[in-house]
Amino acid sequence: MAKSQEKLVLIDGNSLLNRAFYATPLFTTKDGFPSNGIFGFLKLLFKIISDKKPEYLAVAFDLHAPTFRHKMYDDYKAGRKPMPEELVAQVPVLKEVLRLMRIEILEKEGYEADDIIGTMSRKFPVHAYIYTGDRDSYQLVSENTSVCFTKRGVSDLLELTSENFADETGLEPSQIIDLKALMGDKSDNIPGVGGIGEQTAKNLLTKYDTLGGVYEHLAELTAGVRAKLEKDKEQAYLSYTLATIDVNVPLDCTLSDCVLKMPFPYAVRRKFAELDFRSLATMDVFEEEEASGTSAQKNGGENFICESKICETIEDAAALYNAATDEKIACTESESDFRFLVQIEDKYVEGVLNIKKTLLDPGFFADALTPVYKMLGEGKRTLILYDSKAFLHHADERNIRVSAPYEDVGLMKYISDGTASSDTLSYLLDANGYPAAFPALGLYRLYLQYLEKLGESEKKLYDEIELPLVAVLFNMEKTGVCVNTAVIDELSARYDKELREVSAKIYELAGEQFNLNSPVQLGKILFDKLHIGGAGIEKNAAKTKAKKNYGTSAEILEKYADDNEIVRYVLRFRQIQKLNSTYVEGIRPLICEGKVHTTYNQSNTTTGRLSSVNPNLQNIPVRTEEGRELRKLFVASKGNVLIDADYSQIELR
Repeated sequence: MAKSQEKLVLIDGNSLLNRAFYATPLFTTKDGFPSNGIFGFLKLLFKIISDKKPEYLAVAFDLHAPTFRHKMYDDYKAGRKPMPEELVAQVPVLKEVLRLMRIEILEKEGYEADDIIGTMSRKFPVHAYIYTGDRDSYQLVSENTSVCFTKRGVSDLLELTSENFADETGLEPSQIIDLKALMGDKSDNIPGVGGIGEQTAKNLLTKYDTLGGVYEHLAELTAGVRAKLEKDKEQAYLSYTLATIDVNVPLDCTLSDCVLKMPFPYAVRRKFAELDFRSLATMDVFEEEEASGTSAQKNGGENFICESKICETIEDAAALYNAATDEKIACTESESDFRFLVQIEDKYVEGVLNIKKTLLDPGFFADALTPVYKMLGEGKRTLILYDSKAFLHHADERNIRVSAPYEDVGLMKYISDGTASSDTLSYLLDANGYPAAFPALGLYRLYLQYLEKLGESEKKLYDEIELPLVAVLFNMEKTGVCVNTAVIDELSARYDKELREVSAKIYELAGEQFNLNSPVQLGKILFDKLHIGGAGIEKNAAKTKAKKNYGTSAEILEKYADDNEIVRYVLRFRQIQKLNSTYVEGIRPLICEGKVHTTYNQSNTTTGRLSSVNPNLQNIPVRTEEGRELRKLFVASKGNVLIDADYSQIELR
């Protein structure tokens, strides 16, 4: 294939992860980590690879730092809602997965992902395919660049090319900048010209081509439009600059850095198994597992010679454990196996107990590993773990109380790095050059690495606060929080009743019944049948070639709520439906014997505070009457009281 025909796929990582997060129902791993956004992103990634079969692929991300646009205009992107905590936690893990897949990640301080993508699309003699949910990238369409825009979720794509662009948008690619300069962009808080909407801006550009052309012909415009343009001329040209994607970002990346290397390393399959992505882990896109023996040396340090030993019986595992001459045992758990590393004189042996799914598979069913957990958990040797709380839970599920001393490498990394830690063991092994085929050996080496890295004060924090806290949080999770099921039943009945009443009123006002949860049907009722908004619909919710259905988001409907009773009822219906599905029916399946057992994350925030997932007990609404009612769901267990302490005040004092 000639070089000019080769394909480079460029993905806007933040944009597509955000789309995937909202398009995929929220779910978590067995340890409570939210992973729906990553799963949706990867599903699209594999579809892109299958559809386009690119030779090159890279993913660009925004950095959490001001860009040149922020320095130019203080209010750039002001007012944007922050990412949900469940989404924030998934960003570093997605990057970890991409690194394991050997996919090039592009980031540069001072620039946005759009600028990086724009530069890459112009830098090499290939055909670039840009995948994004941001219309700013429309301006990049050319003979050698196509933009694949995610219209809904991540599966409904509109591919814009130099051939179909005008038909789809009514403009030329370069005019997208002029359009934003005139009408502004609320999502990025680009001001534009006050009072100039999309249709007026398009009409002006159809006649005068560019922003400069519009200003050269002010005398031909109506007095009202002319006055607006004259008043905000400086703002219009500022908006033009803000909306222009920089295609000359100083990047060191070469085309060879972006080569898509397949099959993916076996470590990726392990990572998918960790994240409970079973359907992805079974795909035929991975290398074979690495060989069973290794000799690995890093940075001139100790030479670690290790061999793996498949334990075919529990007695094999016990014999290996008893043969150890060192008092530390590194243990790893995954969907496919349980491993523990022992040192015997001057060599290391990694015991492997394969976990089988069916009777025909080699190894053990997970329940059969109870004697191994008992041997390790009740033994005298120190266990080196990556997530000690998870190990405590897995032992407890087998009625084993862990009395053996243990170390937690995940916490050591969290304290050493001083940042929120959602990096997983497989990522750290890969980042440090440790073979994925020997995770227990890699974990032990990470332990030695971070033990040396921790300063005296950090070691004190780890030994006296963070590590002892693990057992406290484990007991809190095991104990759970009592839920008043009578209140759940009462709220459920109340919400169901109100939903029926509100929907009946909506149908009465609409003059017919329809699917209230269908944006398409709702849009037709409100705007086609009832003509909500009158002439204003042309500006706020009209159909375009790029958007064939009316917008019915809360942001749009709130504009019409004051003047339209049916809109107020629709917004109320959605509010009650969300409360019921998220906080009543959403919590009900998580109740076990009158309690919910949330997962407290100790190292997932940069502030050092705890976070809570599955369910998120820190996100119960309180500012509305309904929110205050929901708090009555949680009660003290018999003979106890709930204490509400102001955490921020404790920190200050």
